[in-house]
Amino acid sequence: MSISERLYIRWFPDEASEPTSTLVLTTPNRHFVDLRFFNVSSGPSSDDSAPSAERFFTALEWGIGGLSVGTPERGKWVHEISSRTEHPEKETDEGDMFPHPTLPDVALERGHMAHPDSGEVREYEEAWKSLPILSVGGPRPDERVAIFLQMREDSTTGTARRGAIVRVGQHCQGIVRDGKDVSVQRWSWTNEGWKKVGQVGDFDIPCDAAWTGVREGDTVERGHAVWDVKEVALL
Repeated sequence: MSISERLYIRWFPDEASEPTSTLVLTTPNRHFVDLRFFNVSSGPSSDDSAPSAERFFTALEWGIGGLSVGTPERGKWVHEISSRTEHPEKETDEGDMFPHPTLPDVALERGHMAHPDSGEVREYEEAWKSLPILSVGGPRPDERVAIFLQMREDSTTGTARRGAIVRVGQHCQGIVRDGKDVSVQRWSWTNEGWKKVGQVGDFDIPCDAAWTGVREGDTVERGHAVWDVKEVALL
């Protein structure tokens, strides 16, 4: 299991920058949810330089859910849900991985992909920092927990509907695509307990189930959706 925070992205030949707050949560069975909120915020703190825990994100650059199938040297992520397309299987997401030459716990990812603004395929570099996984919240506060919930597809609605929730330690993220509509949530553990720190869309995503003691094989019903608890892991 892992929590990865992106430090920057560089589209060559441009300089590196970080326009988003990006976290990727990955379970031991390699299910992941990757949410990239633009670095604008609303709520109690409108200071875009404030720590993430003090901000509330309301604008999404990209949201992805799927399966990590790469190796330590060659990252590859299969997209099962994407905020950018109703056909996530057509998105390519892979790159070569290198340890950062000077920063510990930081990996560099290099490859080619479509620029989000122009659509032009360009060379890029991303820096990913591995964050510590904390033992917090729920019925197992002394153990580090990873949980994956998958929403059952419902053909009766007439639209393709998919959803995924991943919690790793002190962070939890969920994404749902319901036809053309996309909803995401990010929650983080704070001194006040679990706190929602980002949301786009109105779909009722049951992220709270990830810290209420669910077990592998359980189901969670919320609204008109049924979620299966596919993975519960302790580290």
